[in-house]
Amino acid sequence: MRIDLPETDLKATQSLGSIELKDEAGTHVGQYFFGKGHGRTVFLFGKYKGNFKTHAECQAFINGVAAVMADIRGVSRSAE
Repeated sequence: MRIDLPETDLKATQSLGSIELKDEAGTHVGQYFFGKGHGRTVFLFGKYKGNFKTHAECQAFINGVAAVMADIRGVSRSAE
């Protein structure tokens, strides 16, 4: 599963913004909130949340959650 986080410039943002996050199939998987003075917050799959200072930290969190979800799905399929 691949989820790409678009680059955002917090210096140019005047208010709190948000972007819907989708996987490579176009399925909604979460939300990304960002804003000057608010930082960056990522919500994924309705239960994973992280607050970060940089884009790289957000993408690393997203990649980690995606890897765990892929592993869980792989385990559940092999158990059937």
